[in-house]
Amino acid sequence: MFQHCVSKLTHSKNSGMIALKVGRNDPCPCGSGKKYKKCCMLKDEMQKPEIQSDESESITAPSEDKKLDSRSDETENNLHRAYNLMEKGQFEQASSIFRTIILTDHSNYKAMTGYGRCLAETGMYEEACKYFEKALEINPNYTQANLNLAIYKSNK
Repeated sequence: MFQHCVSKLTHSKNSGMIALKVGRNDPCPCGSGKKYKKCCMLKDEMQKPEIQSDESESITAPSEDKKLDSRSDETENNLHRAYNLMEKGQFEQASSIFRTIILTDHSNYKAMTGYGRCLAETGMYEEACKYFEKALEINPNYTQANLNLAIYKSNK
């Protein structure tokens, strides 16, 4: 169930434990099918331990950096924009958006799959398959990349 989050494993120096970091736009690990931010995120933040400062006053552990949140929201919006352009047959414009996302986030398997799809739709099957394969290296269970690879590999 947590295969999509393998790249988000973190090691705690204090406890020596490995923890799974779930992004706010990732599927919720509870299995509901909802995004984490719409499901269990608030409950999990409420359960974060308190940290004692040097002055013995209690402070709450900080939530994710707002810059990272806005950057991931921007990426999600760009992904939606690119997929909408693809649906309209505007593959060149969609390709440009997918390439920009890939340049800023080398582990974005959705952008790699979308870019591969744009390449395939313009007849660049071999290059497209490389991007589907890259997406599957990051997330082997990503159905869209698996389907596209199967479809377009036969067109090489």
